[in-house]
Amino acid sequence: MPQGIDDFTIVLPQFRDMGACELNVYSGLDQLWRMVERYKMTAPVTIRVVDHNDRHVRTISGHQHQTAGWQLKDEISAVDQATAGEVEFPLTIAVQDSRGNILKMRLQLSPRRALYSSSRSIYHRG
Repeated sequence: MPQGIDDFTIVLPQFRDMGACELNVYSGLDQLWRMVERYKMTAPVTIRVVDHNDRHVRTISGHQHQTAGWQLKDEISAVDQATAGEVEFPLTIAVQDSRGNILKMRLQLSPRRALYSSSRSIYHRG
C-alpha cells in the first residue's frame, strides 16, 4: 500500500511502469481518492499523469458509481504508447473535475530512491 510524505505526495514502495500498468494501480492509490473526496471534486474527473520532464504518461477518465466507487477508463492516444517505459519519477498527477477544479499530487518512489518532495498545490475554481 502506497504511503505519503505529506497530503500531496504519494510514495510507491517499488518501481512501476505507470504508463503501462493496470488501471487498478491507480484505483489503489487511496491517498489520491481521499484528497478527491476532501476537496469535494465532482465526477466525472480527468486524470493526467506527466513525468519529471513534463512528458505525457497517461490520461484516465473517472466516473463515480454510488455502489462500486470510482470507475476508471484509459483515454488512449499515440503519445501514451510512445512514452511507455521512458517515464522519469517523480510524476505529477493532475485531477480535474467537472467544475474545472484541479488537484495536483506528486507520485514518487520510496524515500530510499527519491529523497525530495516539493509539489504541493491545488487550484480551486468556485
